[in-house]
Amino acid sequence: MNANSTNTRFSLFDELDRGLNHLVTEVLNQDVCKGANPALTVLELENTYVVECDLPGVRLEEINLLVEDGVLHISGERAAPDDGEKHVTLNERTYGKFSRKLKLSKDVNSEGVDAELGNGVLRISIPKSDRIVPRQVKIRNSNG
Repeated sequence: MNANSTNTRFSLFDELDRGLNHLVTEVLNQDVCKGANPALTVLELENTYVVECDLPGVRLEEINLLVEDGVLHISGERAAPDDGEKHVTLNERTYGKFSRKLKLSKDVNSEGVDAELGNGVLRISIPKSDRIVPRQVKIRNSNG
């Protein structure tokens, strides 16, 4: 075996290694992008549904909230920080556009939806329709 065939062989392995590394990096980046959509918690209370959406680092003006055709749309964009002269050695945060859609139950009053942003959590209150909210019925005395 001569030296040239050995160098060609190692060159081929180096090329394969670079290709596989590139492929793995692309797959991992796609998985990270899937995680860019904010996590949700949906709670059902007696009179209201509450949706809590994790949006750390997102400013109020970067969030859009819309109720349309029985669907709650949460969207916006998490802006990447301007690191300027800093050299970032590790970044697991995701940046860019996000969007979540939730089909609302027919038992909600979409006119009464209320939302607030605090401590990186968007809290959306969706009142239940009057027709399904339990209410205490007062019993009258018919004896006078």
